[in-house]
Amino acid sequence: MQDGPTTLSSAAYARLRHDILEGALPPGRKLRIEDACARTGATSTPVREALNQLAMEGFVERRAQRGFVVAEVSAAELIELTDTRCWVETIALRQAIAHRTQAWEEAVVLSFHRLARTERSTQIDVFRENPQWEAAHATFHAALIATCPSRFMIDFCSRLSDHAIRYRRLAMSTAYPTRDITAEHRALMDLAIEGRADDAADSLILHYRRTASFVQAADPTFHGDAET
Repeated sequence: MQDGPTTLSSAAYARLRHDILEGALPPGRKLRIEDACARTGATSTPVREALNQLAMEGFVERRAQRGFVVAEVSAAELIELTDTRCWVETIALRQAIAHRTQAWEEAVVLSFHRLARTERSTQIDVFRENPQWEAAHATFHAALIATCPSRFMIDFCSRLSDHAIRYRRLAMSTAYPTRDITAEHRALMDLAIEGRADDAADSLILHYRRTASFVQAADPTFHGDAET
């Protein structure tokens, strides 16, 4: 019986978080408790717990007199997010390379090949999000840093990656199909498994800053605010 509320709250949290990251709940969308209950199938108490957790993680904002809304995106946050990923994930990547094993190398290569074989868009002529690509993409980047000895850093990188998903979606109208994302990932894989930590870190930074530049190109309100 004690696990009931926790399970309901966790399920509501997972559903709302998924819908925010997938874009079903876009930035700035007001999250009415009754609507969230209908969406998740939960009652108001676990929904409020879920929304409070999402607010702590930065995916939701709680505004006085207005309740909950999906966190907005902005040029300032894009700069902060991109810079932080470049700082933190290059440390994690260097540590992973320093502690690399044969199993790690095999996992990186396998995750890359699965990613490369997955279509970025479900349509060729126009971009339509492919959830399978997003999953394979997350697996590849997680594999790159899997042997980093700090679980706290790995967890932090994972959270940063989730925040980046919302911005990456903004970039796709401009990036697809002109960006050769497979080549970028292949370069990362090759440098990492060759043990070239400095070059791999530089490649990762370029990879993330290129994404930021595509976000700027896709949204005029972001122009001139982020360095790329």
